[in-house]
Amino acid sequence: MSAGLGKYTKIRHIVRLRQMLQRWRNKARMSARRIPSDVPVGHVAIYVGTSCRRFVVRVFRKLLIQAEEE
Repeated sequence: MSAGLGKYTKIRHIVRLRQMLQRWRNKARMSARRIPSDVPVGHVAIYVGTSCRRFVVRVFRKLLIQAEEE
């Protein structure tokens, strides 16, 4: 009887882990779609350093083209 309960507990634990993983994936997917309202089109917000200073810079491709022209 004890072995049956242990097996049930393991299965329940696996199911809960799977549910947590699905929630985490959904949350990550939704946050990736969100675009900050203060970041203009063609720019990206980056966080730098241990204090996580935030900078808004032009998209890297445009920077490469500009550097190539100079």
